[in-house]
Amino acid sequence: MSSPAISPALRWGTVGGITALSLLIASLRMCADVAIPAKPEAPLMQGTSQDVLKTSSATQASWRAGIERDATTLGVPTPTDADMARKFTFRLDEEARVIAPGEGSIEAAGLRLSATAVSEEGTKQKAMMLVIENLTDTDLAYHVVTEPRPGGAACNQRLTVPHDAIVVGRGKTVVRSECTYRAGMSLGIERVETVALSPLSSAYVSRLQPAAVGADARLARGHRPELPATMEVCSTVASQTVRSDIESGATAWRDLVDYYARHSCAMYQFPEGYRAFEKDGARDLPIAP
Repeated sequence: MSSPAISPALRWGTVGGITALSLLIASLRMCADVAIPAKPEAPLMQGTSQDVLKTSSATQASWRAGIERDATTLGVPTPTDADMARKFTFRLDEEARVIAPGEGSIEAAGLRLSATAVSEEGTKQKAMMLVIENLTDTDLAYHVVTEPRPGGAACNQRLTVPHDAIVVGRGKTVVRSECTYRAGMSLGIERVETVALSPLSSAYVSRLQPAAVGADARLARGHRPELPATMEVCSTVASQTVRSDIESGATAWRDLVDYYARHSCAMYQFPEGYRAFEKDGARDLPIAP
């Protein structure tokens, strides 16, 4: 029996199908070699991470959240916005006086000041100490400007004792090393300033480096405030303009304390030209550079 004849149309259709199938298989084999377009780069953020942090912290909501978080960490009452915007009680005593170890004390700006000579362990030397007692019922930021008489290089080689160089707590005492003691020495008290602070503001100010409030480098040594483990002393560095204003007296110790008593140094930096509040609610908070 003879095979049926294949029509020309069927023959060409079969050929076309085989050709199409071959092309499909070839294309599938080539897929692995096809270059996939590179993923476009992520858009660049405008500004540094510090700029972004500053922008975020400048909002009232961020400032408020920080206050609530820090108050919880410290275990102190959470102040209201009105509390944080109140004028702080400031005291100033500019009467120049002299005290000496074992010769009584003086009272100035809510503080009792006395001098003592303490033997340095393991040596024959003594150190002249200034004893600073808080006589008020609130924490006090303090600025006691002193001058050992005679002074000199011995004061730079003195014993250093850990203390809070910026705040003395309510009813507490701070002992500050002034100079290596020599017979006949005394301590000149040139200026005493204090600012009364709430518990949260007290912790905020204690977190500062003494240089951030214009403290004499001689008096800044040994700054070791009592803070929770999760809070550290801030590495705050003032701008060149602010440093110049501190040196010239255009920005006062009171201004610096006033600002940082309202703003955490972990989030904010002292703005140029800031002045201490002279009345409650003098400005809206926060105040960012």
